[in-house]
Amino acid sequence: MSSAPARCFDLAGGCNFRDLGGYATRDGRRVRTGMLFRSGVLTYLTPEDHAALAPLGIRTIVDLRRDDEIAAEPTTWAGPVRQLSWQLDESIASSQRGAPWEHATSGEALRAWLIESYPSMADWMTRAVRGLLDAVIDDQTPLVFHCAAGKDRTGFCAAILLGLAGVDEETILADFALTNTAVDLFAFTRQHRNAGLGLTDGQHPFEKMAPDVRDALMRADPAYLKAALDSITARHGSIEGYVQAALGLDQIRIAALRQRLLED
Repeated sequence: MSSAPARCFDLAGGCNFRDLGGYATRDGRRVRTGMLFRSGVLTYLTPEDHAALAPLGIRTIVDLRRDDEIAAEPTTWAGPVRQLSWQLDESIASSQRGAPWEHATSGEALRAWLIESYPSMADWMTRAVRGLLDAVIDDQTPLVFHCAAGKDRTGFCAAILLGLAGVDEETILADFALTNTAVDLFAFTRQHRNAGLGLTDGQHPFEKMAPDVRDALMRADPAYLKAALDSITARHGSIEGYVQAALGLDQIRIAALRQRLLED
């Protein structure tokens, strides 16, 4: 991963682990580094990886995955850490198991489905997003938040955090797309044979997919996240409006979050 930007960590068993800090905001400030990290599954970290990550002083792990994903690939961490997760309503969880992406017949069809479905994260992820924001406000940092691939659910949460910090949309979408160069998700699943990255259709499901379908699923296409952000703007006016109306965060808590997120 020598070509990956400096914010990315070169970990033998890591998946898309990187620092969310360093981005400039519209008012000329900068998101703090060394405080918030985003990642994919943490199950396969090696002893050498743990040694490399120890200086970060991670205090909290926010796990955005379903309970069945957590049970199948539990998080391993070398030191004491607080682990947070929030159970999905079973109706939502069951709809994600065996979802259309596992049986798509073409990459074009899957891409269209993902663009259409991304906006729904603003609804079914409310508990997890609010929990993540509360953890930052309540100074449970340094913190890493992650899902399976560190792309979709993690990317949505990263967009909310960066948007509240005042980072522009172009940069937010570029951070989302960074997954495409930060990690080779297909190679990761081939190296770590139990890695399902959120899929449930049997063992090694990615190898059974047509290449164009697999690419549409694994690619961090900015159009996916853009659809979610456009929906938030249409419904709530802005990311801040979404956080107030859908997550119940008031102006005092939002101001406290910005204070935590931004360098002095």
